[in-house]
Amino acid sequence: MSELIEGFLGKRVDTKKSRLPALWDRWQSITGFILACFILCHMVFTSTILLGKDAFNAVVGFAEAKFLFGEATWWITNVIAAVIFAVFITHAFLAMRKFPANYRQYKMFRGHKDRMKHGDTTLWWFQFLTGFALFFTASAHLVDIVFGGHITAESSAQNFATLELFYFALLVFMVVHAGVGMYRLYVKWVSIDGANRHEMLEKRKKAKVVVFAVYGALAVIALIADFVWLTVK
Repeated sequence: MSELIEGFLGKRVDTKKSRLPALWDRWQSITGFILACFILCHMVFTSTILLGKDAFNAVVGFAEAKFLFGEATWWITNVIAAVIFAVFITHAFLAMRKFPANYRQYKMFRGHKDRMKHGDTTLWWFQFLTGFALFFTASAHLVDIVFGGHITAESSAQNFATLELFYFALLVFMVVHAGVGMYRLYVKWVSIDGANRHEMLEKRKKAKVVVFAVYGALAVIALIADFVWLTVK
């Protein structure tokens, strides 16, 4: 009964507001931070092909704990992908709370965005669009890794040659979503107070430049690596 009352009024029976939305918001930030860091590592990992097939295979061997067991334990990457997939689904579920629930809410937000012309609001819009796209593209990629076999430079190159447009699009979606997400996490959880509004905005601008520079630089390297993947035999 108490849950029904809270559903109607937005408050518990003791008139206090539920702490669940704040808790969910915190876990959305935590899972988003984990995924954004993973994307950075993933771009570095795939870009090792620039150093040759042996370098890429060496990194795969390290990830599969070859230095511990003497031989690659390929299922470790499947387990890691399964864990990341679980974090991804959790993050997507929590983020969906803030998506427009119907066409009317969608039009209201679009009107708000167009009238405000506020940079951070526009960034959220791009994050929303790329997040929606990632729900399908990233899920497909992670499921393929979870149920796939041993990763090698040759098998990865074959996959890329078959689905090159898919991987190019996935890279764009990941970089935009993670970059905007990391910037918004900084604004939300890290103090950006200043002596005045100008100083506060300058701190926010510096944070935006640093985050976008890091993701942008790695994205360019990863994009070059994507073209190299097409030449791997």
